[in-house]
Amino acid sequence: MATVFLALLAVVSASAIRITRRQDTTVPALQGGFTSHCDFYQVISHGEAYGHLQAQCNLDPADPDTEIASTLDLNLCMGNYNNNLAWGYLGGAFASCTGCRSREFATRYLDCDCGSVDLNDGIYVTSSGAVACYDRVGSSYNVPYKKE
Repeated sequence: MATVFLALLAVVSASAIRITRRQDTTVPALQGGFTSHCDFYQVISHGEAYGHLQAQCNLDPADPDTEIASTLDLNLCMGNYNNNLAWGYLGGAFASCTGCRSREFATRYLDCDCGSVDLNDGIYVTSSGAVACYDRVGSSYNVPYKKE
């Protein structure tokens, strides 16, 4: 009887460990709305930075010294799913999606050979002013201004 109990306890413990691990890999929530805080943004369409979003954002427009420039690798945010560009946590879209460019006069839209995405649907600005998607935050630095 004790052997059966110990075997059952081992199975229950192993199940609890698997459940805990699954909870640790839950995909963070998708957010959006970065364009309301950013006055400049573009997606790099060539070179080593291909598929990176560059943005200058400010959470306090009254204070230009708080403007932050940041760069976010959009491979962390989207994937190419059956030749369809879509939001996807750590999706790696630009390994197979080519020809990507910001849409002229509406740069928040990214057009690629595998589809189009409205970047404002998934990119947000963190409390530090950097652009981000899911739980991935772009690298940032203060924008230098000439003091007069």
